[in-house]
Amino acid sequence: MSRSAIMTGVGLAAFVVAYATLILTGNTEIRMSADPGAAGVTLWATLLPPLAAIILARLVPPRVPPPQPLAELPRPRLVTESRMLVAAALVFPLAVLLVGRGLLYPVVKVAILLVVPLVGFRLLRKGGPAARSMPAPVTWLAPLPAVLTWFLLAEVSPLSPPLTQQLPDPVTLAVGSLITLLTASVLEEIFYRGWLQTRLEALYGTWPGILVTSLLFAAMHVSHIRPDAIGIGLASVVAAQGLFGLMQGCLWARYRNIWVIILIHVVVNLVYVDMLIWPSA
Repeated sequence: MSRSAIMTGVGLAAFVVAYATLILTGNTEIRMSADPGAAGVTLWATLLPPLAAIILARLVPPRVPPPQPLAELPRPRLVTESRMLVAAALVFPLAVLLVGRGLLYPVVKVAILLVVPLVGFRLLRKGGPAARSMPAPVTWLAPLPAVLTWFLLAEVSPLSPPLTQQLPDPVTLAVGSLITLLTASVLEEIFYRGWLQTRLEALYGTWPGILVTSLLFAAMHVSHIRPDAIGIGLASVVAAQGLFGLMQGCLWARYRNIWVIILIHVVVNLVYVDMLIWPSA
């Protein structure tokens, strides 16, 4: 059995085990946000919107074949860069466990997920060609059915939880929202999908790249896990954040439009979107 097949099998098994664990233990509600007072979501709410988007992405091909970046990059360089990115993806959640999610959190995030990769790319390049893993988008309309369906199911339908978390004062909220937009909605998509997934796809194939990246993306959220419920916590982040990452990875692999997946991430993270949808909550 090839390495790609093993990676695909293990990745799919991780999602099956996560959902099975939550269902069999009766933990069918997940808190997607660590904010105080945030409402939980059902397993259906974590499953149906991304699954619908993935199916529609498979049914609606891009009119113009999207570019396949990094195809000309030497394999040894791809391997080394991928190992560096995987290491950063593993170190970051450990660093968050040490520093917490306070004022140091965005600094650590930028350092590990942006500065380290950029310096590493520069050093590993050694005079070779630049690795352009995020080409200019060539398709905009094809992703719309998947994106709109996800939005309606995840943000507007009864599957979406109302806004219940405690909000800070307007100035703090605005500053925090801007930091979140830059370090989560933009940086996470650039790191996980644009840099990491693209290289893993080039090395091992589309589905191994998507699955491994989505699980590493889920691992980024282990700080949400309670120490007294580690098993259920791991299953929850795979079922929720992992499946969201799987949807983002499928959209990236299918359309290679980084702005589309950044927009989805903005909708998920910015509380202002929820305030517009649920004004009376």
